[in-house]
Amino acid sequence: MKKKIIIISSILLLIPCLVVGISLFLKSPDVAKVEKKSRKQETLPHQAPKQVPTKSKQKIAYLTIDDGPTKHLSEIVAALKKENVKATFFLVGNNITGDRKKEVKEAAEAGHSIGMHSMTHDSKKLYKKGQFIPEMKQESTLINGLLGKQIKLIRAPYGSTYLNSTQIKKVKEEKYRLLDWNIDSEDWRHKGQPQKIVASVKERLDKFHKISPVILVHETEDTLKAIPGLIKAIREKGFEPMPYFEDNDFHMNFIKDDGL
Repeated sequence: MKKKIIIISSILLLIPCLVVGISLFLKSPDVAKVEKKSRKQETLPHQAPKQVPTKSKQKIAYLTIDDGPTKHLSEIVAALKKENVKATFFLVGNNITGDRKKEVKEAAEAGHSIGMHSMTHDSKKLYKKGQFIPEMKQESTLINGLLGKQIKLIRAPYGSTYLNSTQIKKVKEEKYRLLDWNIDSEDWRHKGQPQKIVASVKERLDKFHKISPVILVHETEDTLKAIPGLIKAIREKGFEPMPYFEDNDFHMNFIKDDGL
């Protein structure tokens, strides 16, 4: 009995000692650091991950220039270079003669897109006499010999609404990419008034929020003079001018046919 009392008394005396020892150990600087670090690590998985801002998709505008090559081609290419812009030139085959051949080649080498606009631009021959496809094929051979590559990008003079069902079928069979426009600069109306051409385009750009504007101008002196203002207006509206090539996945034609 005396032995049991001695053991119990010893245990009771040890308990306060253990409590004091543990308390002093937990208050030590090294243990405090470990505890703090452990708590910090426990909270990390519950913190929200940082959100990295993503770039918004760039809005693109296509500046397309019809009916060249003319005597203004090289000047227009130079004016576009000053603005760091590439455009799309739809050329009339019968105009590609003499020095114009070299200028067309230089425009292509500078990164501009070259498209076909028929040989004659004659609506009677193209639509009433059914020469639309034959003329595109003839121009394709001409440009291929000049640039050393097959061009499949076309624009129908006066717009694709003049094409009949047989011609549309042939366009698809020949795998041509047909591009119309959705902004007419009306430069034909504002002859000698480049500032009005700019104002006309600028006003229409406000309507474009979901699709890219395809701007129609012609290869004239007025367009040459309007280029700085045009590019400024396009960029002020939040678009960046880009050339349109035949492998673009954006389709724009009056027939609303994604097969063209």
